[in-house]
Amino acid sequence: MFQGFGDALIPFFLDLRFHNDKSFMDANRERYYREVRQPFYDFIGAMGPLMQQKISEDLEVRPNKCLSRINRDTRFTKDKSPYRDHLWVAFRQQGMPNDGTPFFWFEIRPENVTWGVGIWGENRAVMDAMRRKILARPKDFERILPILKQRNFTLDGDAWKKMPVPPEVPPVLAPWYLKKQVYAGKEGARLQWILSPDIVNRVMEDYEALAPLYWIFRGCVEEAMNQLDDMGGNV
Repeated sequence: MFQGFGDALIPFFLDLRFHNDKSFMDANRERYYREVRQPFYDFIGAMGPLMQQKISEDLEVRPNKCLSRINRDTRFTKDKSPYRDHLWVAFRQQGMPNDGTPFFWFEIRPENVTWGVGIWGENRAVMDAMRRKILARPKDFERILPILKQRNFTLDGDAWKKMPVPPEVPPVLAPWYLKKQVYAGKEGARLQWILSPDIVNRVMEDYEALAPLYWIFRGCVEEAMNQLDDMGGNV
């Protein structure tokens, strides 16, 4: 039963930030399981049935599949810190890869909490499909804008700097058209909210409101996959 994340989670993240080594984690692994992983698992357990009921039955909701790993992959980064000082949850279609797949996420850092929907990772085929949708059905995207504003979500993601925007693209959609990856994230959420079990209701209400955007993104992925299948390739 999810009772909130508790007041021990952020201190653990801060301790790990300043003692980011194997010896600290080895000495505090049970603390991590109890104060961090279990509350996240309980949160996912509370969210999962709601996600499958109100968004899509084929979303992955198993805690061990939805929660990010505390271990960092340091092979391709200058930062060799072995552990993350934050974690996130991702609800995406079962069996789909992390990059280039629409997902709902929820992330806690020592400084803030945020959540939203988007497509992580640069995927030209998927973003090109989104650009075609913007040109063909701009109203579908324009209907999303008031929802984002009302619920205090902002558009984010890296953008192409030299890509021309066709004149028929409405100016309000030009930032969308230029994206390499795209996601809408919650602004202004209070970290103290995670202490209450009501965080489930707060997040779920936003996810339901953002569901039309999720389905637009998912349609872009499906179009890109179909197109590449016809060409004998992969997304």
